[in-house]
Amino acid sequence: MKNKKGIKDDRKIAIYSRKSKYTGKGESTQNQIEACKRKIALAFEDVDLENDVIIFEDEGFTGYNTNRPDYQKMIKMIKSKEIKAVAFYKLDRISRNVSDFSNLLLQLDNYDVAFLSATESIENVSPSGRAMMFMISVFAQLERDTIAERIRDNMHELAKTGRWLGGNAPTGYKSKQIEYVAIDGKKRKLFQLDDVIEEKKIVTTLFYKMLELRSQTKMETFTIQNNMKTKTGKNFSRWGLKNILTNPVYAVADQDTLDYFRKTGIEIYADEKDFDGEHGMMVYNKTEKKSNVVVKKHVTDWIVSVGKHQGFIPGKIWVEVQGILERNSDMKYRKPSTSNAVLSGILRCSHCGTFMRPKLKNKTIDEQGRKRFDYMCELKDKSKKDKCQCRNINGLEADDLVLAEIRKLVIPTSKFYQALKKLSSDAFNKDYRDNQELKTLKSLIYKNETNISLLLDRIKFVDVSLIDELSKEIKELKEANNQLGKQVKALTNNSYDEISDKETAELLLSIIDTYLTSFDTLDLNSKRTMIKLLVSSITSDGENVTLNFLGARNTKGEKIPTGTDYKRNFDVFPKPEEKSGRPQSLRGH
Repeated sequence: MKNKKGIKDDRKIAIYSRKSKYTGKGESTQNQIEACKRKIALAFEDVDLENDVIIFEDEGFTGYNTNRPDYQKMIKMIKSKEIKAVAFYKLDRISRNVSDFSNLLLQLDNYDVAFLSATESIENVSPSGRAMMFMISVFAQLERDTIAERIRDNMHELAKTGRWLGGNAPTGYKSKQIEYVAIDGKKRKLFQLDDVIEEKKIVTTLFYKMLELRSQTKMETFTIQNNMKTKTGKNFSRWGLKNILTNPVYAVADQDTLDYFRKTGIEIYADEKDFDGEHGMMVYNKTEKKSNVVVKKHVTDWIVSVGKHQGFIPGKIWVEVQGILERNSDMKYRKPSTSNAVLSGILRCSHCGTFMRPKLKNKTIDEQGRKRFDYMCELKDKSKKDKCQCRNINGLEADDLVLAEIRKLVIPTSKFYQALKKLSSDAFNKDYRDNQELKTLKSLIYKNETNISLLLDRIKFVDVSLIDELSKEIKELKEANNQLGKQVKALTNNSYDEISDKETAELLLSIIDTYLTSFDTLDLNSKRTMIKLLVSSITSDGENVTLNFLGARNTKGEKIPTGTDYKRNFDVFPKPEEKSGRPQSLRGH
């Protein structure tokens, strides 16, 4: 094939295939590739399908954006002038977005790359061919918009039912599965919220206590002091409390809640008569997934309906609490911090296990001009000394002593460095016959997890009647992963831990050799990251600080006992002497 200038073109031909696994329809990527090869054989003379063709394959990726690994590899090769033509099964395999497709077309034109479709009579040379491609892409965009509209319609249909969609139930309820017979005569399942009496008592206490305390911070202290726990048995946080107090699921559907939602501009998909003063509220379209993270949507995007469950917080109380929270959010929350606390987010209290946070002293500085601060147990602070009485420790001295120990790691004669050397040596490198099998098992687990994620995304696109079938498929994949996990566990009890330890040792040695020589020049966050990489834990009992370096194995593959050469208390370190000659304690002043 010759280019526009009539010169022989030795660049490769790319085949691009894509399939979204969750569709359950369409040609497989292998079928797409074979169809493209047939098209290439007809379009190019003397083409060698084995050596002249490069295959790019994205399976399980949507065409709505270009965030696809093989697609990006192909674009990179086009820009490096390694590709002369791109073949695809159908245009929507490349893109369903007009803007993305337009950008691609410009890139292909700039780099003199031809375009081939295995099933459509389109090309990118003549004006009519280019116009045809734009028309097809517009229809692909139309399909996307139609799907988005269908999602909104499904949300409204769900709102009509007022049903709970399953998943983790809010505090105060549990998700109960019930069966019913559909119009087609088939048995189907759905979920509804059922009361958990003890949890409802906690939620009721939280709402009425908020009216009294009017502060999330005070509420946090109250729950800790009164041993109130979350569903998972943990202490309530400020933000966890806010999630409960802003959840409409607890509010009784009465005139007060109706008026509130009307004022906020939230779409209400229920008749006024449904606000009967008995049932609770249900909210749909409350969250969305961005970069694999679930985030809350703005309240104006919510769809509110009356649920089938019983509400238990009167509308008047619920609305009043919303007013308090809204007023609090208008006040800037000042996060207590110190800019020079190296062990912030690392140091834990040895009494209760919670983090010890930096607490500034009253505008005092040391001889080097650094702000003085103490490390204080977070549970002690939040419970007002009710749940933990660990003494504060001097922050600057604790930081200095830890940093001094970290600097010693760069010395090749240090015991920690030598242990890592032994661990990474050839003498430790045995025949790990199970390694390949383990990699295969982990690959299958990852594949199933990806499918589960795609199925969860698909729920937004399907009719309500199909949700049960998707739930069944997700359950089967989870069960498969449970079985694969047991096989992984059986293997990791043998040799894989040793392989992981060897790789970890090599990584740590690389870090030490590369970065610790310039440790003091690193910024604060980088120093914290380095400490976390090299130290398994740092704890304090209010008098001393204990530094535990990462455990290692000896050359026989035996675990070195905890504390042997890798655990050292600061009380055995030479402590800085005050001018008076008396030893200076780490205890906070």
